[in-house]
Formats: sequence, structure tokens, C-alpha cells
Amino acid sequence: MQLAAELQRTHHRHQRQRQQQDTTPMCRQIQLTISDHTVAGDAVADDGEDLFIPPLNFAMVDNGIFRSGFPEPANFSFLQTLGLRSIIYLCPEPYPEANMEFLKSNGIKLFQFGIEGHKEPFVNIPEDTIREALEVVLDVRNHPVIIHCKRGKHRTGCLVGCYRKLQKWCLSSVFDEYQRFAAAKARVSDQRLD
Repeated sequence: MQLAAELQRTHHRHQRQRQQQDTTPMCRQIQLTISDHTVAGDAVADDGEDLFIPPLNFAMVDNGIFRSGFPEPANFSFLQTLGLRSIIYLCPEPYPEANMEFLKSNGIKLFQFGIEGHKEPFVNIPEDTIREALEVVLDVRNHPVIIHCKRGKHRTGCLVGCYRKLQKWCLSSVFDEYQRFAAAKARVSDQRLD
């Protein structure tokens, strides 16, 4: 209960900061290409134009907050259109060199929270790790930010679910959103929002 109250206060403080901050428009007109395969290297159309291919499971969570699966080089042009300041990476594996170069060349800060992916049920994600990741999400100085893990399903879904709880979403809506991204692989243990 104390954790929820602490996070709620942090959420309200960051909401006030967001309202006071002079923000750039979040909507830009871009060309999207939906693809069911990964393209090696940069994505370029036949006519030499950049293709804007979003990462797997990409979606907007809130103003300045996005979610997705692991970004591949083919997604970099799309990610540039978001004007990202930060990336929250929820896996323990090292970030690939190509992705690190993309971050460096675009002035994007990486926050890594090494949450292990578990196949077995009833394995809890460490509460302190989720709290730290939520603090990064709530801090508008990190926006625009994208949250991702490998597929943008379980670990990302847990963090977004906790964010939704702070927004006072009803639990059935939080679970519906989680299941939309997790599909047939929804995990009961991930849906526990104690």
C-alpha cells in the first residue's frame, strides 16, 4: 500500500511537470509500411525513399510514452520520427552494438532494467526493479520514451500494466490491454498487480 501511495505521488508530480513543460507536437505525418518479416540493414523503398517500419508490437501508451518489441535496424528510421529522448530496455542481455550506435547518433539515453524472462508460472518480477522503471517512465524529462523487451509482450506488459494502475484504470481494462499484446502467451503471474 505504501508503494502504491509513493508511486501515485510521483505520478501526480510528473503530471504537473508535463503540463508546465513546453512540449513539441506528438503527432507527425509519416509513411508506415507493415511488414511480416525482418529486413536487414536500413529500410529503403525501391524508389530510394526511407521506409518507416515500426518495431513489433509498437503502440502509443500515453503522450510521450510508447511500447514495442526489440527494435531492429529496419526500425531505426521509424524511431527517429518519434524524437526519442530515452529507451527503457527490460532484458538482461547486453544491448547490440548497432542499437547502441543508433542511440549515440540520436542522443537517446538507455535505461536498462535486466528483468529475466521466465517461462514457468508464479515467478515474480522484482518490485524494486518495476518501481525504478516506473520512475523513469513517469519523469517527463525522459519523454518521448519507448519501453521494450524482446517481443513487447510480458515484461513490457507488466510495466505498462503498473503504469495503467497508477492512471487508475480498472483491472479488467489493464488485463485486456496486457492480453491484446501477449495474445495466447498471457501469463497469470504477470497479471498479478499486488
